[in-house]
Amino acid sequence: MVAAYQSPPENELVNVRQAQQVAGVLSLLISLVGPRSSLGIILQQARSEVASLLRSQSAAGERDAA
Repeated sequence: MVAAYQSPPENELVNVRQAQQVAGVLSLLISLVGPRSSLGIILQQARSEVASLLRSQSAAGERDAA
């Protein structure tokens, strides 16, 4: 059964656990289609965007903790 979507709390940009899982799935897909294929390049860009969101969330969390 698929879990229902839960929006992140107000102070979170993204759900970190979900973003990490998405990055992992994208990595798997990249390995399946090949990193140099056109689809692989698109998937790499998507993975990069997810990683950027994770970095932003991490930086925001560090600022809030300080």
